[in-house]
Amino acid sequence: MNTNAITVRVRGPQDLIAFVPFRLGYQPSESVVVVSVRGRRQTVGLVARLDLAAFDGRCTDGRPAAEAAAESLARVATRDGADRVVVVGYTGAALPAAGDAGARVRRAMEVTAARIEAHLPGTESWIVTPGGYRALDCTDPLCCPAEGRPVEDIVHSRIAATMVLAGRSVAPSRADRLRIARASPEARRSAGRAAGRWVNARATAPGWVERSLEEWRVAVRRTGAAEPGEIVELEPAMLGRLAAAMEDRWVRDALLLWITANEETTDDDAVLRTAQRRVDTETDAAAARAMARIVDPAGATRPDDERVGAAVRVLEAVVAHVPRARQPAPLTLLGLVAWWGGDGAMASGRLDAALAIDGEYSLAGLVTTALDAGLPPGWVRRETAELLREQAQEQALEPTS
Repeated sequence: MNTNAITVRVRGPQDLIAFVPFRLGYQPSESVVVVSVRGRRQTVGLVARLDLAAFDGRCTDGRPAAEAAAESLARVATRDGADRVVVVGYTGAALPAAGDAGARVRRAMEVTAARIEAHLPGTESWIVTPGGYRALDCTDPLCCPAEGRPVEDIVHSRIAATMVLAGRSVAPSRADRLRIARASPEARRSAGRAAGRWVNARATAPGWVERSLEEWRVAVRRTGAAEPGEIVELEPAMLGRLAAAMEDRWVRDALLLWITANEETTDDDAVLRTAQRRVDTETDAAAARAMARIVDPAGATRPDDERVGAAVRVLEAVVAHVPRARQPAPLTLLGLVAWWGGDGAMASGRLDAALAIDGEYSLAGLVTTALDAGLPPGWVRRETAELLREQAQEQALEPTS
């Protein structure tokens, strides 16, 4: 999410290609990535990626899968107020020469670029391999030698140095980025036992919801107070109780409201009290306000990095400690928060994991539908609309010849 808070201006393809892995959070492979570039300042906008496998075969309606995949990337890239779009292909295969139409990655890039050109002319295409990178159809040996430009130029670029100094890192693969390391067997057993006891106590323990929410407050205070890089160890029993508590819809929605609250909102404590009373209408209304902060362009806010960061650390610790059957709620909250921050790769990974455990988990299904439709969070849509208005005003003021 923090990567989205950095405004990146590209001075050329080297800068743009260097930024893509930091924007995704991992080094892409066997993929097609589209990047929107906006305005006279050449600011990077939305970035979207698909596996090469998405371009293979046919869809259920009989269409070539490549057409559907290319159209989905084009739709995302061109609705971002882009002035131009750059298509970047990643493959571990040898760098295909210009005119080599047999390469799998080339076919996927060409159909994607063609779809984008239909909406927005001027699309560029670049291909990256472990051995080099080059413009897809460049035939000038001075600009694009046969072996490609050195990958070291990307690794040691101005953009890469800026991102590293800002504390950003790149995981080796998507799987590495999504991986949440499991706690020790002993810690998992302790968390599992605590979760079972807490579920059994729900009907009889006085103040069960209130005590569950207090556990959350304690956990996020501790993780939020940690220094950068400091590892905060939360008790397995606490994490087990939190996992059990999140299975209660009132508690889960109360946590969602806490996560989305910021200095301008004052109702997060109110909804915690409502959750304790289990008042459906009030709790549902509060949950709707929380979702509006994420979805509705009119009132959406950017994530509060400090608050969200503390919540993510607690939720990931919960997932690391509890059995798969108790993971859908924390995984869904992690996916929702990632989508809110504009991190579609992380969001889809977390939501897919939640739905693989419980295919009927409704909140995960709802956010997945938004992701599949290429719907950005509300603050992105609002800022994109503002950018489009500014561009229209600039064009209206330009003298005509």
